[in-house]
Amino acid sequence: MSVNDLKLKLRNNVLRPTAMELFKLSPSMAASFRARKEMVSIRREADKFFAEGAPLPERATREDYYQAMEKHYVSISEYLHQYEFYKLSEPKREEFISRALMRSLAFKLKSMYPNDTNGLTRFKNEFLKHFTELGFVKRRWLFGPECTFEQLADLLSSTDCIIKPDDGSLGFGVKKVPRQTDPLKIRELYDRCVNKKLIIEEYVHNSPEIQVFHPSSLNTIRFVTFAFRGRARTFGAFLRMGVGDMVIDNAHAGGLFAQINIETGVIESDGITTEGLRVHRHPDTGIQIKGTPICRWDEIVEFCLSAARQTNNIISGWDVIVTDKGVIEFVEANNRPDFDVMQSPLKKGVKRKVLATLKDVIGKEITI
Repeated sequence: MSVNDLKLKLRNNVLRPTAMELFKLSPSMAASFRARKEMVSIRREADKFFAEGAPLPERATREDYYQAMEKHYVSISEYLHQYEFYKLSEPKREEFISRALMRSLAFKLKSMYPNDTNGLTRFKNEFLKHFTELGFVKRRWLFGPECTFEQLADLLSSTDCIIKPDDGSLGFGVKKVPRQTDPLKIRELYDRCVNKKLIIEEYVHNSPEIQVFHPSSLNTIRFVTFAFRGRARTFGAFLRMGVGDMVIDNAHAGGLFAQINIETGVIESDGITTEGLRVHRHPDTGIQIKGTPICRWDEIVEFCLSAARQTNNIISGWDVIVTDKGVIEFVEANNRPDFDVMQSPLKKGVKRKVLATLKDVIGKEITI
C-alpha cells in the first residue's frame, strides 16, 4: 500500500494502521491518529466514571470535563485529582500537557527521528544487557529463556530476588522471591521463568537515607532527560515510594511520589498519589517528605546525563537508585515517561518547558 493510499483510508476512517504503517505518514498525521486513539481510551474511562454516579467536587461538572477532554486530552484522574483542572482558568489549563498528549508527542518524535528514538526498548532483558555492558547496571540478573537451571539455582540460593515480566509496565507482575535452596521449588520457579519470559534480579536495598521512607520497597528516583545526538539536558525528577506491603514504588500502582528540585536535589513537594491524596509524612513510617535532600545528587545527575548522551532516545525516564553499598545504578528506563507525575505534585504545568527543551536539544521547533 502506498503512503497516499494509507492517508486516504485514514481520512475516510476505513483503516486501523499498525505503528510501522503510521511511521510512513507525515509526523503530524501520525501524531494526530495516535491522539485520537488515546482519546477513545480516555472517553471510555470517563463514561464509566460518570455512569457510576460518583459525586463531583464543587465547580467540577460533567460538561466541563468533556470540554477539557476534547481540548486538552486530560483523563478524569488528571481533571479531578492530579491537576485539579476544574479549578483552573483556560490560560492555566494551557500550561499542562496530559499523558495522552505526551504519548502523541512521543509518537510524533519517533516518526520524525526514527534513528534517534530507538535507544530504549520496552523489553527489560535488552535494556539490562545493554546497560550492564555500559556499566550503568551492576546487580546480578538473569533472563528466564536464556539462563540455565544451574545459573538460576546459584542466584536464588545466595540472595533474595525480584521477578518481573520482560515486557511489563506500571509495576504489574513484579514479585519478591525469598532466598531459596529447595531444588524442587527452584525447578518450579525456573520453569515458570522460562515459559513466561521472566526477568530474575538480585534484590538490592536503598541507601539508608531513602530506605527510611518505606523499607519494604525499593524506592527509586525517576530522572527525566532530553537528549539528541550527544547533547543532553536534565528536565525533572521525583522520588517514588511504596506504601503498605508493596515491594514496588510505581505511582500508577498506588505508590507515593514527590517532586525533587532538579538544581538542589531537595524534595520540594509533599507526597501525592495519582488519585490526588497528599501527605506531609509517609503514612507508614511517619517520615517527613518535603525538605529531604537526596544523597549524592550531583553524581546522580551526571550518571543520568552520561547515559542519555550514549542513548539514541530523545525523551528518557531513568529509574535510578543509590544502594546500601553506595552503588549508583539503573533499575530500568522508560522511553515514554509519563508527565502527569511531573506536574501534579506542585500543580505546575510543563508544556512550555517540554517544547523549549526539545528545541534546545534538537535545534528545531516542535509542535504538539
